[in-house]
Amino acid sequence: MQTDMLANERHNGEHVPAIDRDECEVCRDLLANLRQFFGMLEGVCKPPDSEWMTVEEVAQELKISRSIVYRIIRSGDLAAVDIVDSNGHIAKRGHYRVRRSNLKEYLESKRVKPLRNQTVQSRPRRYPKVKNHLGL
Repeated sequence: MQTDMLANERHNGEHVPAIDRDECEVCRDLLANLRQFFGMLEGVCKPPDSEWMTVEEVAQELKISRSIVYRIIRSGDLAAVDIVDSNGHIAKRGHYRVRRSNLKEYLESKRVKPLRNQTVQSRPRRYPKVKNHLGL
């Protein structure tokens, strides 16, 4: 484990054998904190639990606002499921669900393709004419 390797290396600038390491309170605290830290990292790197995502989760994943996600869904570019019956009432919030596979397909369709053997020509800039009120 990485934490054991770190503890075997050095303590206060001096090499400390594994036997002495267990008796050092500072090293025990350090190892406990490192184990807790690595446990927290493992928790963050978990794969997604559900194949369905809310609009909020899609917005967080893409780092865009929820209103843009709603616009993409309503335009038909991103396939979503409306889980609320439309019996004339307007749903309050959280009624769209998006499959991760649909989000992946949407992102693939929006991938920017590089130009091949073409040079991009920029037009010369045209600045608006400004009246010279000072007479210069």
